[in-house]
Amino acid sequence: MKSGIRIELADESSVPKYRQIISSIEGLLKKGELRRGDRIPSLNELCREHGLSQDTVLYAYSELKTRGIITSTVGKGYYVLNDRVETKHNVFLLFDKLTAYKETLYESLKGALKGKGSEQIFFHNNNPKVFRNLIATSVGQFTDYVIMPIADDDALRSLKLIDQERIYILDQGRTRFAGVYPGVYQNFEEDICGVFADNFALVSRYSKLVMLIRHQRGHYGEIVAGLRRFCTEHSVDLLVENDATNLDIEPGYSYVVVDDRDLITLVKKAAEEGLKLGTDIGVISYNESPLKEVIDRGITTISTDFARMGREIARMLIDGEKKSLDNPFSMIIRNSI
Repeated sequence: MKSGIRIELADESSVPKYRQIISSIEGLLKKGELRRGDRIPSLNELCREHGLSQDTVLYAYSELKTRGIITSTVGKGYYVLNDRVETKHNVFLLFDKLTAYKETLYESLKGALKGKGSEQIFFHNNNPKVFRNLIATSVGQFTDYVIMPIADDDALRSLKLIDQERIYILDQGRTRFAGVYPGVYQNFEEDICGVFADNFALVSRYSKLVMLIRHQRGHYGEIVAGLRRFCTEHSVDLLVENDATNLDIEPGYSYVVVDDRDLITLVKKAAEEGLKLGTDIGVISYNESPLKEVIDRGITTISTDFARMGREIARMLIDGEKKSLDNPFSMIIRNSI
């Protein structure tokens, strides 16, 4: 016996078929075309009609059963159990750490998700053991997993514990994960190279470019590689330093500062030596935050758009979109350059 209900799927959509099945049934329930007690297509019916594997359909139906929307009876098939549908996401957020700019990201994501679901945020602080433990204890507790990865292979293997269709990567890890998991990424090497090329006239006012960066592990190495490429292509003299405390500040140099602690050290040293930012030295800080608008008449920043990143990942969760997106990156010019 056929159900008489047609579930619409779009072959050209980037949304996985199991998600489309769930959305189609939810849509029919919301429109009143499906009601409690109505039969829905069997696994075999859907497989034949849309050329799907049984695993795909079973995955969709299992989620609907878990949410109490449908039920099944041996020999009779699947039926609507509850026709009052509320599509809610319960999102696991795993950040590396909370900074001013990550807070902007979080608040943007939270705002975009409002009314569509809820989120719980956790921090691994780049500690592999903490990362593994948080992943292990979260398995099966959330509908979606949004994760900032860590530079540790053993820790990253714990991602296999999670349903792979529910994982999204955020901010870091484009080189390794963009072809594996959907998400919203920074393209660190291309971003910094491109933004300096676009603003070459400002940079060329100074005789040397100095990058202050504490280490070159993980994506920090990509940042250095991008700046080196820019300097090579534009014949700019570059010096990379990892210790702001013992750095001698030179008039006529421009400083690119990755860590906010080093920015504070640099601004203090400049003040002590009577050097004016934007005149005697240039200062460019990595990652935008509200405080940098007011420090020393305004600090120039190079930054991804964290608010947009939050909105985009929330939209992908809500729409079930499975893509890898590069987030916009720009220079916000203020008085320090």
